[in-house]
Amino acid sequence: MKNECYIVRDLLPSYIDELCSEESAKFIEQHIGTCEKCSQLLHQMRLEFDTQEQTEIPARLEQKKPFQKIAHFFNAQKSFTKFFSISFWVTFIVTLGFFIYSLNVLSNLNDEREDAQVVEQQKQDIMEKTFAILSSQESINETALQAVFDQYNGQLQHLAVFATKNIDDLARLQKGPTNTFPIDYSQALLIIGEKGKILETIVPNDYDIGTVAMANDQWIVQFEYKESYLKTIENAHQIKYYAPTNWTIFQLPIVFTIITAFILGGLLFQKRITKPMKNILD
Repeated sequence: MKNECYIVRDLLPSYIDELCSEESAKFIEQHIGTCEKCSQLLHQMRLEFDTQEQTEIPARLEQKKPFQKIAHFFNAQKSFTKFFSISFWVTFIVTLGFFIYSLNVLSNLNDEREDAQVVEQQKQDIMEKTFAILSSQESINETALQAVFDQYNGQLQHLAVFATKNIDDLARLQKGPTNTFPIDYSQALLIIGEKGKILETIVPNDYDIGTVAMANDQWIVQFEYKESYLKTIENAHQIKYYAPTNWTIFQLPIVFTIITAFILGGLLFQKRITKPMKNILD
């Protein structure tokens, strides 16, 4: 066997794997062209190499299958985690927006409640002052009643005093200042207006919220608000009887807070699941 054969046979594995230099490859090819034994050996080595590759490839694929399944599952869980993360931030921003809106509504409502309390206190003050005058005198003191009217001149249209003997429905009026349909002013003993005692016929306002009356055993006091003040009275009435509760105002942000908390819990749980799989794949 020539020395070249030994050299070529040592280089054949590298030649098959295409790892030898260009000069070595040309040397091997020239030698194989003239040496039948080395040519047969090359052919046999290539067959063995192909057989080995065909055996190893399925084995490698089988080994990769479990990891591929884990990778697919991990990618699915990763997408699910991303969905949870986006959902969390969306619901968090929406919840924050609802809370800011609800706080603003509550602030405005509190201002309106304060205004309504002023109106209610005003009703009580007018009645207390008027009945105090009526109780302290045997006859009606027109001057003192005019002074009471003038204190609330910006709000009141009329202030009238009635005797209880000819008036029905006293029980309701004796509970305190009550919104009511006006008692007929023709039965009044005294009616006070901006310019003092009113003698002409008065057409009452049929808007019951605009008239307030109160009675004791002897007297009934009734006053009407000016039309320009009726909007304030209407708002106070709405706030007193129909204002939303704090629960109603904060209902939506509370619901969204619960939803956001559930989504955050799901997000943390997903991260806990995917972390071990990520470590395996890494």
